[in-house]
Amino acid sequence: MRLATIVIILCLVGSPAFAKSESRRRECNRLTNQIARYEGDVKLAQERGNELWEDATRAQIDRLSERRVSRCPQYAEDKGKAMREFARLIKVAARAAAKYFTMGAF
Repeated sequence: MRLATIVIILCLVGSPAFAKSESRRRECNRLTNQIARYEGDVKLAQERGNELWEDATRAQIDRLSERRVSRCPQYAEDKGKAMREFARLIKVAARAAAKYFTMGAF
């Protein structure tokens, strides 16, 4: 009986946290889909030569991106930092390969 009570209490306490994370995940997906849709609208506006529509759509994309970064931490990471780290890794690998294949001449 005690075990059943504890399980029920844990389920009741854990449910709101799970529901919140699920709704946040849905919101992140929704924002990502909206951004993708508006990026398509930017291309359409460019094809039609409508600068006003293009500017307004880009502004909406910026607003949605800011909201997505504030609510979805996985989109907040710095992409430039990852590229710099990858470039550094390639540089180190190239130096090691040069030493290995030239028998230490470089």
